[in-house]
Amino acid sequence: MMNIKTNLFCLFLFVSSSVMSQIGGQSAFQFLDLNFNARSAALGGDFGAANDNDINLSVLNPASINTQMDKNVALNHAFYPAGINYGQLMIGHDFEKIGMVVMHMRYVAYGKFNRTDPAGNDLGTFTAGDYAIGAGYGKKLNERFSIGGNVNLIFSQLESYFAFGVGIDFAVMYQSEDENVIAHITARNVGVQFKGYTKSNREPLPIEVLAGVSYKLNHAPFRFSLVAHDLTDWDLSYLAPFEGPLIDPLNPDDTLADPSISFLDKTFRHLNLGVEIIPTDNFSLRIGYNFNRRQTFIIPDRISITGFSAGVGFRVKKLDFNYSIVFDSPAGSTNMLSITSNFSEWKKTKS
Repeated sequence: MMNIKTNLFCLFLFVSSSVMSQIGGQSAFQFLDLNFNARSAALGGDFGAANDNDINLSVLNPASINTQMDKNVALNHAFYPAGINYGQLMIGHDFEKIGMVVMHMRYVAYGKFNRTDPAGNDLGTFTAGDYAIGAGYGKKLNERFSIGGNVNLIFSQLESYFAFGVGIDFAVMYQSEDENVIAHITARNVGVQFKGYTKSNREPLPIEVLAGVSYKLNHAPFRFSLVAHDLTDWDLSYLAPFEGPLIDPLNPDDTLADPSISFLDKTFRHLNLGVEIIPTDNFSLRIGYNFNRRQTFIIPDRISITGFSAGVGFRVKKLDFNYSIVFDSPAGSTNMLSITSNFSEWKKTKS
């Protein structure tokens, strides 16, 4: 039976490796880089290049916040491998003197862990969770450009260990005259950890710069998207220590060439691709591909769909539903469901 230190180490390892590949573990609050809405997850991850009043995308791209999101409320919940659940709650409100604000809460529930002493004696159980509570504001500068930002209070509770920090996101969005081209640049998690898990240790936040662009065809129901993520970290690849250099067993005096990652491979690890098929305003199909996820978790010589994702969106009366499935690795996948509605639509019409 594992002791408490082993439990916590496994928890950190799971979250870090599943999100950030090589750069995982270099900063605190790695959960901030999870995909917290089904539409983005279905399109390969980090998708925010849309301006169709989808409140779910406003955390990733606060420049998309507009008055059409007033009184919108959304719930996103994901079922992660190993019994981990995470999600996002959102609500938009147009304040008379301030403008449009979207408030949100992101959460990750890691479940229960066994608490034991070094001898393996059972000391009960403990829980662990991460949370971010924030608010976003967007402003339209002109017909083409918008800006926006989020302020996030970040909390983490791992058994008796507690950490707290503050992060800020900035975004700039461009929209073409025909609204077919949407592009944005977002800087995420710019901030500081005020309190670390221990008194003597404070860690940086997982700062990330990403850019996204989407193009909707004029005479066909297709929107294509491309996301370039982790732009401040060029090399996202990882080679395990045992992968090189190697000794030729037939000629011990000869050393085989070191394994290496090509320039093209390192480039594509930054790119997520997505296609959204929108035959009607109330129905859409989505498929995405995350190159870095596939290269990180694929098992050599085994056919799998690791790195791919898919989803569907549809409207039933006053409710918008979005579902996604992300094939994280051959060991498991993540399912996410989003439900969005508008409070004003539920008010009874006066006769």
